Amino acid sequence: MKTSILHAFIVLSLSSCMQVVFVSNPLTYEEHVNLGYIYEKQGKVELAEKEYKKAIRKNKKHWLAYYNLGNLYARRSEWDKAEEYYKKALEFERDADVFNNLAYVLNEKGEHCEALFFVEKALKMEKKEEYIKTKEEVEKAIKTKNIKCSTPEGEWELG
Repeated sequence: MKTSILHAFIVLSLSSCMQVVFVSNPLTYEEHVNLGYIYEKQGKVELAEKEYKKAIRKNKKHWLAYYNLGNLYARRSEWDKAEEYYKKALEFERDADVFNNLAYVLNEKGEHCEALFFVEKALKMEKKEEYIKTKEEVEKAIKTKNIKCSTPEGEWELG
C-alpha cells in the first residue's frame, strides 16, 4: 500500500512540473540544404526533399535548394518538376551546372532546341566534359528528328 501511494505521489509531482515547449525551427538555410544532401546520399529522398523545401522556406532567394530539388526530381524522371526548380535556381544564380542540367531535362522532354540553347550557355561559361556530352546528346536528337532550331536571328547550325 505504501509503495502505491509513493508511486502515485511521484507521478503527480512529475506531471505538475511538465511543460509544453514549442520550439521554432533552429536550423539555418545552409543546414537544411546540407541535411537534405546527406539524406539524398543515404537514399532517403523523401527526407531530402523535405529538407530542401524547408531551406527554401528559410530563404526563398537562394539558388542551391532549388537546384538540389531539380536534381532530385530529374533522378526520378519527374521532368516538369525538375525543369521548374532549375529555372527557379537560375532566377538567383546563373550557374553553368544549372544550365547544363536544365538542358538535359529539356532534351528528355523533347524540347531539343531549348535544350541546345541552355547547354550552349553552360559551355560558354565552362568547358566541362559533362556539358560537351549533354550537347552531343541534344545535337543527336535534333539531327535524328531532323529538327530546325531557330532564334530571332535565324536557324542554328549544328557544329
